[in-house]
Amino acid sequence: MVATLILTLSVLALLQFAISQWRLIWLTTANQPVSEHLRAATGLDGARIGANDFPALLGFCDELSPGIRKGTPWFREVTCYYCVMTKVQQLFGALPALSGWASAERKICARFVAVVLDQNLAIDLDRRAAARSI
Repeated sequence: MVATLILTLSVLALLQFAISQWRLIWLTTANQPVSEHLRAATGLDGARIGANDFPALLGFCDELSPGIRKGTPWFREVTCYYCVMTKVQQLFGALPALSGWASAERKICARFVAVVLDQNLAIDLDRRAAARSI
């Protein structure tokens, strides 16, 4: 019985650590500044990206960088997390604290996608400049 309790607590602690580490990776990426290239390519202001810009950003990813979804770590997980937070916000919209938290999480997901798209656009721009100089 004691061994089962220790195993359960250990698994829960490991799960909490894994979730915290994943969130830290997402937050670190989402907090990076975006360049003017993103605004020029998408029309979205990097400083004003909100939770509702996520679907538009996904569309820009498919249009401007088709391989971004498969080649970027955590992209699928962030997309799933955004969907879960959207459902949480819809279900608990009457509770301001929970709705506000879900909206903030959705904004982080949108910022993550914007930063990843911006990085891919910058890499593509660098590749084109290098190809022209050869």
